[in-house]
Amino acid sequence: MRLVGAHARLVRLRFARPLRTARGDFVEREMVLLELRDAEGLRGFGEAAPWPGFGTETVQQAHASLTAAEALLCGAAMEPGAWTTELVARLRDAPAARAAVQGALWDLAARRAGRPLAHELAAFAGTTCGEVLRHVPTSALLVAREPGAVRAEAVRARESGHLAVKIKLGAPSLDDDLARACAAREGLGPAVRLRGDANGAWSRRDAFLALEALAELGFDYVEQPLVADDFEGFDELHRRSRVRIAADESVATESGALRLLATGAVDVMVVKPATLGGPARALEIAAQAQQAGVEVVFSHSFESAVGARHVLHCAAAWGDADAVHGLCTDGLFASDVAAPVACPGGLAEIADAPGLGITP
Repeated sequence: MRLVGAHARLVRLRFARPLRTARGDFVEREMVLLELRDAEGLRGFGEAAPWPGFGTETVQQAHASLTAAEALLCGAAMEPGAWTTELVARLRDAPAARAAVQGALWDLAARRAGRPLAHELAAFAGTTCGEVLRHVPTSALLVAREPGAVRAEAVRARESGHLAVKIKLGAPSLDDDLARACAAREGLGPAVRLRGDANGAWSRRDAFLALEALAELGFDYVEQPLVADDFEGFDELHRRSRVRIAADESVATESGALRLLATGAVDVMVVKPATLGGPARALEIAAQAQQAGVEVVFSHSFESAVGARHVLHCAAAWGDADAVHGLCTDGLFASDVAAPVACPGGLAEIADAPGLGITP
């Protein structure tokens, strides 16, 4: 397909409520939206959404890379899986910018084909878990800070139909983490899966103590108990812990994902297209994880509606009806660039509209 227009623009969105992680509190999010246009006037959209600790370039670097790439995209005849050598060279060390270009090309290709992006991605992927999903099970994120508020939030998540919820861990005190985790389990009851995310906040010793305590609450898994590059520590925890170990920041880069898969040190891999160079590459890595016996969970990186819907279509194309993914962004920002991913009944729906199904 021949491209006649390309435009990258910096976007800043404010969180509806400050987001607390082990890396600190965040009140806003910056990302770069990329729009590509073909000769027929159809448009495809992608997003570069770097996030601290995930090994990509910065937002400013992604913006500069995409702005410079506009001249290489305009006038080019290009398919999603076949880039010009100049573009490949320009974005070799910019995975977030690559994700924006790949996402926009796939969205445009799906719009030209007149079908949802998930179907276009599944046809490319070849190896998936099943048929493209129309409704994708989603987890909820508990963001309250006090145990009472966490309990109430958990009740709402259970009553809304979510099959899993995630809670941020890594507080200064293990007692604080346990108090919030206990409140979450009380609100969820025994049937809803409870997941944790420490964002690499613990030492090996603290991680083992925390996981032993959390095991009593029936955690499904805990993401990133150690810093991203502590592969030996992951292997040790994997052998000793009663709680399943998931990797997030450790598999945010292609090299990290492939190295951790080779070690066999995790039970679950959290796959984020935004950091792996785009939706198609994320599906290829998911297939390798599946072959290694590792469960795959797709998750957003707190992107705008554009990036979040790319992740949704990835999860739908993956076709695992039993997996519960981190996709919901409804209510995440005070305002978004388009309709966010909503999850009524704990399910995110793939619309019949072509491409992403939205126009920012």
